[in-house]
Amino acid sequence: KLFCHPVTKLDTGCAGLCALAISQEDIGNLDSLRVCYTFTTLVHGRLPETWKNGIYAKTPTNGVRQWKRQKKETNGAEDLDPSITLSTTELDLENAIFIKPVDVLSISGTEEQSDQFVSTLTASSRHDDGRLANVIPYVLRKLGHPVVNDRFAKREYSCLPRKMKNILKQKMCIGCYTLDVEFEGVTQTVATEAHKRTQCIFWRHTLER
Repeated sequence: KLFCHPVTKLDTGCAGLCALAISQEDIGNLDSLRVCYTFTTLVHGRLPETWKNGIYAKTPTNGVRQWKRQKKETNGAEDLDPSITLSTTELDLENAIFIKPVDVLSISGTEEQSDQFVSTLTASSRHDDGRLANVIPYVLRKLGHPVVNDRFAKREYSCLPRKMKNILKQKMCIGCYTLDVEFEGVTQTVATEAHKRTQCIFWRHTLER
């Protein structure tokens, strides 16, 4: 008889991979399970040169769901969160996110705007106290690089080329496309192709047409 039980979940609207237990026996042994989630996302701006080899960002300490309570937030990059600190020294991914730049693209915005940039990056973490598809955009927003189509980054979104906005619609450009699952001493990596809307190379070809 087919059996499966969700071990990890994704937020509504976030595409990607989930871990499943496929037997009743596995459910009883989940204390030994460790999952590292790697999200791919498209963000506004060119990432700092100091991030090129990757950077660690501590996850917020004053409540990982705090962004849901911030009704007044309109452009998160303007209000810094002092609990989010950066480090080039390796941090425990249970309480941190490892951000790694992948690609960058210069794009032409509206007629009133000069050229701007979008960047593809990966963000990896084992942080399980909150939903990472909300935690990561919050952290990136506070670091000045909101995810494309983040509802708190409407000003940045408004400056994108019309052709790009017509394709994006209401889809936030983030997804979980790699899982490193450690269970009973064995680690297995499962990965799938990231959605094209998170990739600079897709937008490079699309906007050149």
